[in-house]
Amino acid sequence: MEYLQEEPLASPIFDLDWIRQLVALVEREDLSELIVSQGEVTVIIRGRNYRPTNFVGVAATAHLVAGSETSLEFSEPETQAPETVPDERLFHITAPLTGVFYSRPRPDAPPFVTVGSEVEPDQVVALVEAMKFFNEVRSEVRGIVREIVAKDGQLVKHGDTLMVLERLD
Repeated sequence: MEYLQEEPLASPIFDLDWIRQLVALVEREDLSELIVSQGEVTVIIRGRNYRPTNFVGVAATAHLVAGSETSLEFSEPETQAPETVPDERLFHITAPLTGVFYSRPRPDAPPFVTVGSEVEPDQVVALVEAMKFFNEVRSEVRGIVREIVAKDGQLVKHGDTLMVLERLD
């Protein structure tokens, strides 16, 4: 009887642990983009700070490309503004502390704001919960919500962009 030995993968394309390590590196070091090539395989991991030219939205993505024919893409849904807004008109509402992001006051309540909502200065737009204490996140400017970057229940770090507004003032 002959036993077949499992051989290690020659290509990292199917090595999910390797990909997870790369994603963790991008998150830990807060990188906007990491490109790693090994043989015919190139892995591109884009962090939440990645911004291609004339793109308003932000999304974490990972692309795997093997050779010239095979392409496999992992990505979170992107929320893009329907129109291009000049960067100087954009305002980023950021997390005031590390905690869990919530877009609504209670699970059964409507969200504070949605994409397209107009907000006023000092208006509550979200909550960040830390150590069982819910902290209100307020807008500092008058504007229109163009993107909600954080997802309900997502752990956010101090300074992470939660949403992007187009300034109206």
